[in-house]
Amino acid sequence: MISVDCRSVVAYPTGLRAYQMSLARHLPDLAHGWHFQFLRHRAAPGRLTFSPNAHEVFVPGDPESIFAPLRLGKLFDTRGLVLFHATGGLFPSGVDAPIITTIHDVLWITDPQMLRPPGLRGRVATLLCRRYLHDALRRSARLIVPSEATRRAIDDVAPFVSDRVRLIHHGIAPGFVPLARNDEDAVARTRQIVSRLLSGAPRFVMDVGRSAPYRNHLGLVRAFASAFKSDPSIHLVFVQAMGEQTRLIMRLAARLGIDGRVHLLSGVSSRDLVALYQTAICVCHPSLHEAYGTVVAEAMACGCPVITSGRAAAGEVAEGVAQFVNPEHEDEIAAALRRVAYEPGVADRLRARGLQRAETLSSRRMAQETWKVYEEVLDETAAGRKLLPAA
Repeated sequence: MISVDCRSVVAYPTGLRAYQMSLARHLPDLAHGWHFQFLRHRAAPGRLTFSPNAHEVFVPGDPESIFAPLRLGKLFDTRGLVLFHATGGLFPSGVDAPIITTIHDVLWITDPQMLRPPGLRGRVATLLCRRYLHDALRRSARLIVPSEATRRAIDDVAPFVSDRVRLIHHGIAPGFVPLARNDEDAVARTRQIVSRLLSGAPRFVMDVGRSAPYRNHLGLVRAFASAFKSDPSIHLVFVQAMGEQTRLIMRLAARLGIDGRVHLLSGVSSRDLVALYQTAICVCHPSLHEAYGTVVAEAMACGCPVITSGRAAAGEVAEGVAQFVNPEHEDEIAAALRRVAYEPGVADRLRARGLQRAETLSSRRMAQETWKVYEEVLDETAAGRKLLPAA
């Protein structure tokens, strides 16, 4: 049995959620002779798969807790397990099987201030998450990374693991497609969804993803206020889980006098997210760091123009097809927003280039390459070759 951690598949969209859903969708179909166990969050909506060679196990506890990797091996039945895929980047304890870890970034080692919460909780989180990440680098049978940027970062902090690193770019799920504007029913349905979510906001800029300092959401709020101060018809939408950063966003919006135009959406379904992408002026994703850039890829696939920082992996995904900005220069972000919103032809060019790039990004291809990594480890295990200790 092969177990895959899918506990980040919850009711709000993140890149990790999309990654885990794609693995669950495709892996059982790619390996009919194996049985898969997908670990789920207790509050997860719906089923991940209906494949006969897979089942789902609901694991207690909060997977976002800094103590979750310490407890995981005690929270589900590991009997018969021959391989475990730690998709969230942190090495779990108590799993008596070879472990493949997907490492999205090494920020807990290099730049923990971009991730950690304030105060004592942040200091404890840094100590524990650094430990989990170092354990993953030392003890994983293979390390999957989603970008050249992450591979280079790992080379800098742990050059001794290079022979175990496998680069696999993430893909885009099939449902992320542009709006068929000649289909009146499809257009009407999409408008109804957006009107329900945004109370009729006529035009909007959006960003998607977890709430964390490195996402630079406060910088985006300030840039938006500067770009559209005199145009109250344009709104700003964040699709994310609610948290401390959410409160900071709304307090800043109130100080800038735009709180009536800033929308915070949580619990957004994939269908609703697609509708937002399809109708937004653009996605503005001025992140200070990006492990892959799922938001950028999904937006391009839906025909949505993209403004992004181009740092780290986002540059790999969107080079030549998105409007790049320096995320630390809010006037530059504001100028890019105005250009896409107002200058004739700019949005259309970005939209066309993005759609072309998105055609090269397939979630099934990603799962196929991931299965090849599984086979490497399974073949080594069957041959009796010594793998790194998993626990």
